[in-house]
Amino acid sequence: MTGLVLRGRAWVYPDNVAIDGDLMALEWALKRETRPEVLREHVFAGLDPDFPQRARPGDVVVGGRRFAQGNAHIQGMIGLRGCGVGLVAESIPIGSFRNALAAGLPVLPRCPGVRAMFADGEGIEVDFAAARIRNLDHGTEMMAPLLAPHLIEMLRAGGWGPMFRRRLDSMAHAGTGERA
Repeated sequence: MTGLVLRGRAWVYPDNVAIDGDLMALEWALKRETRPEVLREHVFAGLDPDFPQRARPGDVVVGGRRFAQGNAHIQGMIGLRGCGVGLVAESIPIGSFRNALAAGLPVLPRCPGVRAMFADGEGIEVDFAAARIRNLDHGTEMMAPLLAPHLIEMLRAGGWGPMFRRRLDSMAHAGTGERA
């Protein structure tokens, strides 16, 4: 990934993909597992169990409406991040959108019509900072609503945790008179 641009294959999924069961087995939330290297092996276990072996870094999941619906457990988003993929969807519930950002998963949550733009396996390029989505096989392009600048900053930092640590370090340096 160069900055916030991913280029790879599109993985197209339907409307109403559930966070628990479809995207990630509930057991991982109950175990409170947060290691991307563990969770990546279980992404789409209930819907597409071979996804972790077939997906490559730079690929992008293209979801329908209400992608990652249900209980807002973060494990599915951490697992997707562990696979090195991004996510664009027609819509994502707010709790799952927040979890995607916290996990550092490149995401565009409001892309009406994006599913119709791709067939499974077609070439895709997404510039998450510019909110530009391109079908590389057909030369078509669409723009999604831009993410707020502070959300782009969070994704560039790698998620909420790294951004928080960066701010703490900056505050510590400011308190000692050093520059961050």
